Amino acid sequence: MSAPRVCVIGAGIVGVCSALWLQRRGFSVTLVDALGPGEGASSGNAGNISPGSVVPHLIPEVLRALPGWLLNPQGPLSVRPGHLIKALPWLIAAARSSERSRVFEVARSMHALHGGTIAAYEELTRGTPAAGLLERSGQLYVSELPDVAQGSQLVQQLRAEAGVRTIALDWMEIHELEPALAPIFKSGLLLPDNARLKNPHQMVAALAAEAQRLGTTIHRGAVSAFDLDGGRLTGVIIDGTRHAVERVVVAAGAASGELAAMLGTRLPLEAERGYHITIVDAGVAPRIPVMHCDSKFVAAPMNMGLRLAGTAEFAGLHAPPNWKRAEMLKLQAERMFPGIRLANTTRWMGSRPSLPDGLPVLGAAPGIENAWFAFGNSHFGMTAGPVMGKLVSAMIAGETPDIDVSPFGAERFLKRRVKPG
Repeated sequence: MSAPRVCVIGAGIVGVCSALWLQRRGFSVTLVDALGPGEGASSGNAGNISPGSVVPHLIPEVLRALPGWLLNPQGPLSVRPGHLIKALPWLIAAARSSERSRVFEVARSMHALHGGTIAAYEELTRGTPAAGLLERSGQLYVSELPDVAQGSQLVQQLRAEAGVRTIALDWMEIHELEPALAPIFKSGLLLPDNARLKNPHQMVAALAAEAQRLGTTIHRGAVSAFDLDGGRLTGVIIDGTRHAVERVVVAAGAASGELAAMLGTRLPLEAERGYHITIVDAGVAPRIPVMHCDSKFVAAPMNMGLRLAGTAEFAGLHAPPNWKRAEMLKLQAERMFPGIRLANTTRWMGSRPSLPDGLPVLGAAPGIENAWFAFGNSHFGMTAGPVMGKLVSAMIAGETPDIDVSPFGAERFLKRRVKPG
């Protein structure tokens, strides 16, 4: 009897982890992406693995700061004028989700999803070349203002409820921990249980190679349509050619919204763009990832150089990059690390799949009996990926997931379904 077949669309961290967990459960897996494994948004992030990520990005104090950020060309958030009207419903929905009671609900779901990430990574990478790419390093938050790095009272309450370990640092302790930092930071917070990836792209590629070793077929091509027979998906159109399917997982990051709409589910998924620069031979670098709380970016040491990643831009999925957003990070690097060398610097832009309540979509595709969704992790894709993959593989196998996945269902956004196709 042949193994049941699953087609996973998307070769980022969520799709690759889904393929590997499914392969280990005895499924026959095909992994499909227009790019190679990890070559999309998974390649360009800061590589933070944060089991303690329980604070939604839109909480009341952030909402109050948004107008100032939008008016500041150097601010951490930008909305292109031509995209503002399209993004407005998303922003309004996000504002509604920032109400205090909802923030605590989201934080609890984030804790359930993120808390097991390091154990999941270690289980997936054990005995493979990927094992050496994960390091239990901790992460440092810093601010140029006193008593800011530890976060507001609400942020501290969210972390305390989840049992997240934190250590407050003064300016002297910051310098002792990270002497490469400029002596401008007045407050710090260490999250000792966080980890880092030495190279996110290499991690995803190594996990994909392990899945392939176990039997996964990797198909490079773009999905443009689906064939449906009633409430069942029967085929996927890849580069104009139809491929018969038995089960499908949509895990295509920011492109997942368009694919979900083809299956009859229209979701408020925004392609929230992020930028990074990677500095080779920088001359100075922190020992562990450092989050600049005031400017909302991370400086992360990696095996290819020092990466500064951050900023958020709403411009749509297909608009060209605004490289001024990346150039801003050079100025931040010079302020943060005295004597840094910027002569050998690369830049990058990618799209985060973001939903307005800050939680991903994970679970069965509404109205389709043999399709599942696993996308929408916003800034937490590398943290959530291994756990998301494990959960979706359990659902496909007909098993009860390790956590309550009901808060992640697509149904929470559905007022009406659209016609599939």
